Amino acid sequence: MKLRKLSPIGAVAGALLLTAALVPRANATLIVYFNFEDPPTGAQIFDPAADVIVANGGDNNGGGTQFSTLSLTYGSGDFKNAGGILTNRTSGDQDPANTVPPGFHGHALELDNTKGNTGTNHLDFTVNTTFLTNLSLSFGIDNNGNGFTSVQLQYNINGAGFTTVGSQPMTQGTTQTVTFAAGTIGTSDFLGNGTPQSTDFRLIFTGTNLSNGKDRQTVIDNIQLNANVVPEPSTYIGGLLGIGVFCWSQRRRLIRSLGLRRV
Repeated sequence: MKLRKLSPIGAVAGALLLTAALVPRANATLIVYFNFEDPPTGAQIFDPAADVIVANGGDNNGGGTQFSTLSLTYGSGDFKNAGGILTNRTSGDQDPANTVPPGFHGHALELDNTKGNTGTNHLDFTVNTTFLTNLSLSFGIDNNGNGFTSVQLQYNINGAGFTTVGSQPMTQGTTQTVTFAAGTIGTSDFLGNGTPQSTDFRLIFTGTNLSNGKDRQTVIDNIQLNANVVPEPSTYIGGLLGIGVFCWSQRRRLIRSLGLRRV
């Protein structure tokens, strides 16, 4: 007579699959995307009288998990709708891939008369960061000879006041991607632990050797906010309940498989 212990491969595999569903994903998610192609009011992308950009994140197929409105404070300077660029666009972006003057690659934001606005002009948008961590922010620029030379990032959680993240260079005479990398934005503030957070993000543009003219100077396009999304507690609870139901429904088979059977 021989005794043999059966291997509960099926039961273990099922439990592992359910457990894997509970593991938080490390991949970054596109939260908000501004490519200036999706004005909510119809034809007009900019409203100079109100000094507000009515371009939104979330409408476009290349757009993000949250809807947010981007607003501009620009002193007495000049800004306008400009031809877009392909730098920092997402794979689902609807901007035209081919240059078709005067639209170029869709739409973008053009900032002129830079000399009179250094340090006083900024772009702002609001995001629900309650379950977000490991944030990064990037955007594309087409920066001509007298455009802004640096940009500062700040954030304000629940109206408590702005915190400065730091500054990044914006090289004049080039098209480039400006990036505030993951691990540099509020690592002690954005924990994704469920504490309610409404966060205002602000990009402030500064520089030297700027221009009083109204030609194409700094053009901004394809603003991305990416982050890791921490699963809500209900996700964990649902997963644990799933494991419990699975084990209960398979209890007899598990007992037989884990026991000793006469062969």
